[in-house]
Amino acid sequence: MARKIPEGEIRNKERTKLKLIHAVGEIIRVHGYTKLGVNRIADTADVSKKLIYRYFGSVENLIEIYVKQKDYWILFPPDNIEDTPTFDTDQGKELSIKMFHNLFRYLSAETEMQKILIWEISEKTNIMKEVTALREKLGSDLFKMIDSFFEKSDADFRATYAIILGGIYYMILHSNGTGGPFCEIDIKNPSEQARIEEVIRKLISWTYQEAKNTALTTDYQHYTE
Repeated sequence: MARKIPEGEIRNKERTKLKLIHAVGEIIRVHGYTKLGVNRIADTADVSKKLIYRYFGSVENLIEIYVKQKDYWILFPPDNIEDTPTFDTDQGKELSIKMFHNLFRYLSAETEMQKILIWEISEKTNIMKEVTALREKLGSDLFKMIDSFFEKSDADFRATYAIILGGIYYMILHSNGTGGPFCEIDIKNPSEQARIEEVIRKLISWTYQEAKNTALTTDYQHYTE
């Protein structure tokens, strides 16, 4: 007969797991990803390092769980995006704007996520490779939902999204790394943040409008032929 696990033991296990996950974040924030190791994680969490292997299988699995819990795109899966109130009327335009605005605010405030991004582009690791692949899969699912709106257009919304995304990443990493402005814009200033968010809105809106204009022109040409 299997041993019945007391409720208190389950709670202790979950608390210990959370302590270890939080310890990974603290080390990344204070010391950087290069200092992640089983002994330092266990010491920071104030638990035995044996519990890392017991509860997570390996230190790599523990770190991967932490990274996935912090990654904006994994926290923002497109599962029910088509049920968004405006999706049918604007084909995801407002959702895209909101998505990038939220990313800009989230990444600006999350020091750990900033350092994870630096880790991602600095070293080739299985952890970062898996997270990047998952992020790309989520992005691909979103793109497929709005492809039909752009199919008659030369407007390249994937390239537009890539430029916006790369710009957000670099501006924030640059600001955090140097502590100074970027293109004479201090993105730590709320009014300057609003400037960036307004330009994000315009870039996406222009891309959608270009697609609409091209589609109307194409339809008109077919009608007059």
